[in-house]
Amino acid sequence: MASPRRIVLLLDRDEATRELYRRELSRRFQVLPCKSEGEAWQTLDRQSVDAVVLELTALDDEEWTFVARLRMIEGGHKLPIVICSTLDARRRGSELGAVAYLIKPVTPQALFRVLSAALQDTGAEARV
Repeated sequence: MASPRRIVLLLDRDEATRELYRRELSRRFQVLPCKSEGEAWQTLDRQSVDAVVLELTALDDEEWTFVARLRMIEGGHKLPIVICSTLDARRRGSELGAVAYLIKPVTPQALFRVLSAALQDTGAEARV
């Protein structure tokens, strides 16, 4: 029996980017694309996820409270967060525990490799 597909929340305001990344990531993962922070929280209320791919420009504020709130959810401290953004705020991403910080442009294949490695490193432990 095949193991269940890992679930990834993909948060990016740009529709073309979401679709490009969704297609590539869907080869191995179940992808839940979201265009806004509010949509992401609604999705997280209905569905547990194994990882988050985040474009910082999709956040409602510059304080990254979305990431801090994710970390407060049960199991959230282990949740792999991959930041894939046009903004270069690697230090802040590291402080908040992002497992990877990719500066766009990022090919879908590169994102796939980084996310696969992040999920392999965490095993099945982290799900929120």
